[in-house]
Amino acid sequence: MRIRTWSLTLIIGLCLSLFPSSLWAAVSVNPVAGSIHPGSQINITGTSDLSEVIIKVYRPDRSILYFNVAKVSNGTYSDTITLGANEVVGTYEINVGQADQISTTNVVVTTSTMAAAPVANPASGAVAAGTSVTLSSSTAGAAIYYTTNGSNPTTSSTLYSGPIVVSSALTFKAIAVADGKTNSEVMSASYTIADSTGGGGAVGGGGSTAVPSTDKVISTNGNLTLPVGRTGEVSLNSEVIVSIPANATAKELKITIAKLQNVQGLLTNQETLASSVFEILKNFTENFSNPVTLTFTFNKASLKSGQKASVFYFDEVKKTWVEVGGTVSGNQITVAVDHFTKYAVMAVAQPIVEPVNPAQEFNDISGHWAEANIKKAIGAGIVSGYPDGSFKPNATVTRAEFAVMLMNTLKPQEEGAPLTFTDTATIGAWAQKAVAQAVQAGITKGYADGAFHPNAQITRAEMTAMLANAAGIAADENAVTGFADDKDIPAWAKSGVAYAKQAGIVQGKGDNQFAPQAHTTRAEAVTVLLNILALQSK
Repeated sequence: MRIRTWSLTLIIGLCLSLFPSSLWAAVSVNPVAGSIHPGSQINITGTSDLSEVIIKVYRPDRSILYFNVAKVSNGTYSDTITLGANEVVGTYEINVGQADQISTTNVVVTTSTMAAAPVANPASGAVAAGTSVTLSSSTAGAAIYYTTNGSNPTTSSTLYSGPIVVSSALTFKAIAVADGKTNSEVMSASYTIADSTGGGGAVGGGGSTAVPSTDKVISTNGNLTLPVGRTGEVSLNSEVIVSIPANATAKELKITIAKLQNVQGLLTNQETLASSVFEILKNFTENFSNPVTLTFTFNKASLKSGQKASVFYFDEVKKTWVEVGGTVSGNQITVAVDHFTKYAVMAVAQPIVEPVNPAQEFNDISGHWAEANIKKAIGAGIVSGYPDGSFKPNATVTRAEFAVMLMNTLKPQEEGAPLTFTDTATIGAWAQKAVAQAVQAGITKGYADGAFHPNAQITRAEMTAMLANAAGIAADENAVTGFADDKDIPAWAKSGVAYAKQAGIVQGKGDNQFAPQAHTTRAEAVTVLLNILALQSK
């Protein structure tokens, strides 16, 4: 009987030795506490005997929202993601583990009645003296109030209007306030000044603070882990290259690139692929603070006569492809983006430029004060009308539209500079070249937050500043404009307004008022641009 017991023990031991210990490792994931809404943070925690676990979060439609590899320390792991403000409501699945050792839990995302709490960028930690911290809320139109004395903020606290400069140790608290919603939870962020001397003893230990390397981190296998503050490049089979600037994010970045094989469910009969479809993922849901650059190699032979290559991304919510555009060089196309998802290069029709008839009649300009100017602008190729036969002279002009009109007027020969605005992906393909040309010529630089805001209505102050930059007029905050509302004209626009008035490019709007914050109409824009042409001909 003892021999049989030994034999059974030996057999069990041999069987166990045939399988890796990880097969028997346990993984658990804790239920997510609290109410979760678009814009909320999700804290993912649990236990495991493994050394690391793979975390995936699936949307209700089973598309992947989030992917990360988390280290297990003392038998536990934790990770945090922030849902995008535009994520759909419904049941999301959190999937944790490896191979067949998987644990799952569901999270129900519901519509929020509370404004999303502000997010600080960069996040709390040691920063260089003079670092600018920006605050943002994913709730549209939310105002942010903050304190720096340790008290909880209210609507009577300081209103956030621009970056907060950290010059010494600083802790601030902030809330977001929006119409129709209750005030957000209080966000707290703390900063210390990093020792960047590279030498000297640290209190209690000696030695020096290590200065992060500035060398680029490069990977060619489609996977990259990038430390905070480093530039990086990850590629896959020379078909796609992702280039990341040092200030793209304040977090450690993990990127994966996968070439999708079965893409029929993503395409309709309307799309013509000029490259493979690639799914590019990162380990957090927030958009990049500064754009990253994607370069795709495409098949030029797939383009028919009258077609060009253009980059598209797949909108997981609307299930449609969205054109981003891009700059073509040979059989490669480059584009700046602020988020990752599925991307592909597709063949699209080249825009057809029809000869413009200067005598074209519109159904809404007869008797308008700018009727003659509108017809001249049409003839000069500055602007065109609408398919319904209208011109809409009193409609306001966006920043992207004015950039196109101005470049049509100046007709620069350069292709333009690469666009690195934080919202480059929102600039329509029809306007990207004009904006790139305006950037290269120093005509526009965007806003202090790094964005261009292409769809914002352009103000008269912004318009004259662009015109002055185009003319090479130096900035002079002490310039005298001669308008009655001079005190209301921003300092950065004063020299432009003074130049435009003196040159006869712009006029006041009555009572010698310039109205710097008034929006520019299409009729006003073409009149101003015709004045530019008249100056050039002198």
